[in-house]
Amino acid sequence: MSVTHGGVGSPPSLRDGPQGAAERALAVLRAPQGDDRPALAGAIAGTRALEDDPRFNAGTGANIRLDGETIQMDAALMTDRGEFAAVAVIERVRNPIRAARLVLDSPHVMLAGEGATRFAHKLGLPDEVPRTPAAEAKYRDRLARLSEMVGKPGSDAIDWRDYWNFPGAMPPEIQAWARGGDTVGTVARDQGGRFAAALSTGGTSVTLYGRVGDVPIYGAGLYAGPAGAVACTGHGEEIIRRGLARAVYEDMSSGTPAEAAVAAAATAFPLESDVGLIAVDARGWGVAANREMAYGVAPAPAP
Repeated sequence: MSVTHGGVGSPPSLRDGPQGAAERALAVLRAPQGDDRPALAGAIAGTRALEDDPRFNAGTGANIRLDGETIQMDAALMTDRGEFAAVAVIERVRNPIRAARLVLDSPHVMLAGEGATRFAHKLGLPDEVPRTPAAEAKYRDRLARLSEMVGKPGSDAIDWRDYWNFPGAMPPEIQAWARGGDTVGTVARDQGGRFAAALSTGGTSVTLYGRVGDVPIYGAGLYAGPAGAVACTGHGEEIIRRGLARAVYEDMSSGTPAEAAVAAAATAFPLESDVGLIAVDARGWGVAANREMAYGVAPAPAP
């Protein structure tokens, strides 16, 4: 079984993307494997399919940062054996989840920044900037909303001029804050009852250079163990503070079904912060969010 999400805030009209990714993951789960980790291969396949869909904020659709130039991405994976690997603020790769998979076979758990980028290129991933017209359109839209916020009397929005750390000068129209990030992910259970989770994100547009979200933080964005697998999306800083994925997993390991565990976590999350979760356990699966969220499930549930 596989469950995917296109990121909290992704409209149901885009559900064909996560559903296609879930079906891709299921096909890999059912195919003969070259190793003994089919759940991991399936989770990676589903996440990679979403990275290749420019409608979602990962890989080819990754957000362009405040300066209008920078694209920095995070990705992570985890298996029920406790294996974990991640890349943070990686640049110039199309599929960050592939880079995370390469880290899994390295002596390290996480690589970040230019080191992660060089590592990925050294091991054969193409050097390419995943910049698309869709990402450029989203960037322009966010600039317009930022300008509108700046003009509001009495606005208490953060003035990013106080923190600007990009290599270039700050564009004059960028003066305030608005969230616009999301993440794509997959949780999988293979035919042997093993679990894995994978996540990938382009981060948020309105953030500082080098910002790392919840995706590559152990126990925050995703978690997997013998009781199941969990993957999150939403306000990364709040997800980190709560160690959200691990907390949901621990709820599942104590006997709470995946469906109830993710629903409880979404309900307990601050209303002002976006969150979405997917999970799978031995008995079934669950999806929950406090905003709209496109997701996919394979095999598809009975009507």
